[in-house]
Amino acid sequence: MHRRLSPRHHRFKYRVFAMLLELDELAALDRKLALFKYNRWGLFSFQDRDHGDGRPLQAWLDDILAQNGIEAGGARRVLCYPRILGFVFNPISTWFCDDENGRLKAIVYEVHNTYEERHAYVLPVGADSELVRHGCAKNFYVSPFLSRDCRYNFRIRPPGDGVAI
Repeated sequence: MHRRLSPRHHRFKYRVFAMLLELDELAALDRKLALFKYNRWGLFSFQDRDHGDGRPLQAWLDDILAQNGIEAGGARRVLCYPRILGFVFNPISTWFCDDENGRLKAIVYEVHNTYEERHAYVLPVGADSELVRHGCAKNFYVSPFLSRDCRYNFRIRPPGDGVAI
């Protein structure tokens, strides 16, 4: 769902298909699933170049978490739209970063714009991670319809039996 209240009210809602992928399992998924490919062309694929800042994704995540004072050395999962037949449209990739005990410690909201630019909002997760509410100032150009002096408000049901953003 997308909703804009100003300068003119606009709302649309449609069903989308996203994949929740564990970073350490991508190569194994490539070998196991005929329709999924990792860092190469496929009907559905995940390519590192669509995320992060050009470094290996694990190193990128480690660095931005450390810059924000967050220790989360466990599993890294991403909820994103896959490439489909080589084409990518992925306005947001949501990274779930756990500690070594499997507790969710941070969520990285990686926002992409139509100019192939990216910005990561790194936010800690408290002890209660059943429903996570985050808010942050928007400091990255995304749309000509919205100024940069807006806020993002996220309500997340982290991965478990389901996931919702």
